[in-house]
Amino acid sequence: MRTTTRLTLLVAPLMLAACDSNSEMAEHEGMEMDDSAMPGMHDGMEQGVSAKTASAKGTVTAIDTEAGTVTIDHEPVPELEWPQMIMAFDATEEVRGDVAVGDAITFEFSTGEEGNTVTSIAAQ
Repeated sequence: MRTTTRLTLLVAPLMLAACDSNSEMAEHEGMEMDDSAMPGMHDGMEQGVSAKTASAKGTVTAIDTEAGTVTIDHEPVPELEWPQMIMAFDATEEVRGDVAVGDAITFEFSTGEEGNTVTSIAAQ
């Protein structure tokens, strides 16, 4: 029991100091993180890069008016190194109104930290 008490008396101040240290670090403004400390943090996006634009062909598989999205089964997008996949894109009411589920389409979109947004779409 005596050893346990000594260990507690030695460790408790160190633990409190560590907690205070973390709080102080969080309060500093302008701290920069080293991205290498968190691999995959940007999921392939380069920090500070604005949205990229691309175009693709595909088929509309769903339109969700509540979420404001159109889901597209699109072909590979070489300029972004994307494989063929089915994904939902944000789309304005006007863009969603230009197509129906099952339509073969060509579309242009932007992709970036804000997400993926169809900027124009045309049924084939």
